[in-house]
Amino acid sequence: MKFNEQYTVENHIIKFLVEKLDYDYISPEEFAKLRRFESEHLIVSHLTEAIKRINNVDEEMAQNVVREVKKLDTNEDFLRVMREGVNLKDVKTGKKRDFYIIDWARVNDDVDEDNNQFVVTNQFYFEGDTENIRSDIMIFVNGLPLVDIEAKSPTTSQTVTFESAIDQIKRYEKVARKLFLPNCFNIASDGLNTVYGTTYATKQYFLRWRDEELEKDLGGELEMTLFALLEKKNFLDIVQNFILFEKEKEKTVKKIARYQQFRATNKIIARVVNKEKQQGLIWHTQGSGKTLTMFFTAWKLRFHKALNNPKIFILVDRIDLDDQIFETFINVGGKNIERVISRKDLEEKIQSPERGIFITTIQKFSELRASVQSLDENIIVLSDEAHRGDEGISGINMRYAFQKAFFFGFTGTPIDGKHTNTFKNYEGEGKRYLDYYSIQQAIDDGATIPVTYEARLSKFAMAEEDLDKEFEKISETLSQEQKTDLMKKHARKAALVKLPKRMEAVARDIVEHYKLYVEPNGFKAQIVAYDREAVAGYKRLLDKLIPPDQSAVVYSPGDPNSDSDDLKEYNTNKAQREQIIEKFKDPESSLKFLLVCDMLLTGFDAPIEQVMYLDKPLRDHNLLQAIARTNRVYKNKEAGKIIDYYGITRNLYAALNFDEEIIDSAMVDLEKVRVSFEETLEETMNIFTGMNIEDASMENLRQCLKIFNNSQEKQKHFLEKYKRLKSLFEFLSPDPFLKQYVRQFEWITSFYLAFLKEFKSEGDRYLLEEYGEKIKKLIRESSIIDY
Repeated sequence: MKFNEQYTVENHIIKFLVEKLDYDYISPEEFAKLRRFESEHLIVSHLTEAIKRINNVDEEMAQNVVREVKKLDTNEDFLRVMREGVNLKDVKTGKKRDFYIIDWARVNDDVDEDNNQFVVTNQFYFEGDTENIRSDIMIFVNGLPLVDIEAKSPTTSQTVTFESAIDQIKRYEKVARKLFLPNCFNIASDGLNTVYGTTYATKQYFLRWRDEELEKDLGGELEMTLFALLEKKNFLDIVQNFILFEKEKEKTVKKIARYQQFRATNKIIARVVNKEKQQGLIWHTQGSGKTLTMFFTAWKLRFHKALNNPKIFILVDRIDLDDQIFETFINVGGKNIERVISRKDLEEKIQSPERGIFITTIQKFSELRASVQSLDENIIVLSDEAHRGDEGISGINMRYAFQKAFFFGFTGTPIDGKHTNTFKNYEGEGKRYLDYYSIQQAIDDGATIPVTYEARLSKFAMAEEDLDKEFEKISETLSQEQKTDLMKKHARKAALVKLPKRMEAVARDIVEHYKLYVEPNGFKAQIVAYDREAVAGYKRLLDKLIPPDQSAVVYSPGDPNSDSDDLKEYNTNKAQREQIIEKFKDPESSLKFLLVCDMLLTGFDAPIEQVMYLDKPLRDHNLLQAIARTNRVYKNKEAGKIIDYYGITRNLYAALNFDEEIIDSAMVDLEKVRVSFEETLEETMNIFTGMNIEDASMENLRQCLKIFNNSQEKQKHFLEKYKRLKSLFEFLSPDPFLKQYVRQFEWITSFYLAFLKEFKSEGDRYLLEEYGEKIKKLIRESSIIDY
């Protein structure tokens, strides 16, 4: 017999479902006897019996529930009823209650048996609205058609592949709408390639499931995918916890978890339920759907039967992300979602018995009173972009307030520094992360697209070695310390990038590149400039080259007292910024360019953006986050592009090489570091013996400064101690151990700022200002810079 669709793939799938997953197989002939008409999408007899078993009710009550199920007319309503049941008056008690059509015991109670009936049939004939169809394989649970599997033979024409199976599913959804009302997701396979996607998902969102160990154990991708999605406990878990409907403007989009989201969520659940460890780090690359992973996690934690209604805090580090994650959680159907609106509100949420999912910025913890603490063990903290913000005072107060809570960090760009270390703060000793999903995995899965890099520096390059010589020549009378301060204040390259003639050349090149390579394909771009002054400068230059409505500025308003009118011109409020962003995302809008310096480099998702023109120094996690603005999937978008005018090549390679395979974790004895901090703090405070650190008066400040008058030795001693103290504080943060020392450290730091102003000589300050202007002049007049 030759290889074909039915015998090669279809029968193999059925055999696996029956023998490995314990499904009941009913032949097409026998299955036809269960329906009166070929247009019936529910197997009423199976549904009725399941309702009786699950709810322990009689035939009459079960029929009442079936009648309500038959009234459901949307896919979203079916999912809601499968999860929550049908609320009806019980004919026996006269009281209303929920009657379930799916038994969730396998998921909720972690048992191996339940009251569900899992049936597989094939060649399922259905009379559609405009066309009759014959599904290759249909999965029914309690009489509900939940999964359609379309199979193609791997040995037929090269034009017939798993993609042909997806096309077939899409056609069936249109012509046999009723059959797909209860549908949860679908699977397409040619035996060699297998993908899955939700009801109504477009072809680009049919993705592979990946589990290398499981694939090896079961013998192939097809078997692994079937087990991952249709093993009874996994199947029910996905239907109950990992499918959602997200409202996007005027439409609603059905989404299903990708494998890394499912895996990470369940690892967190297991760690909390089993109390294995009170923390964990989810390291998933940018664009991999971390916000939805957080939602799936919060949802499942919140309603998990074994956790008894926990209190969940979602932490973000910026107000705009607070807005974004709150809106996402609401738009995907989240329940009991509340925003923390103030420090007082946060304190009440921490101490009250109220349960729910609370979204707050980490900054609200910075002024938390020392008395605010919860010893509740049923609190879980999920921190978005955990490499930022939850160190320092806010992080210390947060950890102090939740001393018995679970902490899970989510990041695409962890920091592995000496002082700031995401791995240490969220995973601790041992393995560096709870779950990892890399850049390459996301690209391989089609979850993101590759990003290309092009350095366009040749005609804008400068001979920095010659510039160094000129700098040494004009600053030869300065001490090394003065030279260092001078370079910090007026960085040579910082001034260089804002040279008018350079910016004009860059602006022309951007417009030329965009019109040639980007605009013909309908994509848009960001221009990332050095600072607000540079952003405003580029906007004025672009307005001379293209119509003004094709570019817009998005940056934070500066100080109204010191900002020039040129900068104030482009200030916007929140509503105006949101309007600009919506125009940018709209393919029909004339807006082509967003000009930014800091805003919209993180947490901004506009798949229509293909190119980032980079004229700003970025490195490490900041660089990776910026790059990810261009890696989102969009129709006909093969790759994102980074066009570099600044020269971040070395930083780019360093950022991309930041992988768990090549970074060794240094084991540090934290107790010794704590002891060292205490000793250094005591030594520093001994300098101020007899001074009242609670006295914020000018008189007290002057008395403290007098300690160092006419004593360079004391000044040097204080600087050394403070440098050491600050280093230890940064390393330990956000360790709750620091809570008791925060007040002293804040006082010393505030005094340190006054100390620098007092003991930095007037001569030094004059020289720095003078030579700062000389460097600016050098760059403008340099004969070695040719544009």
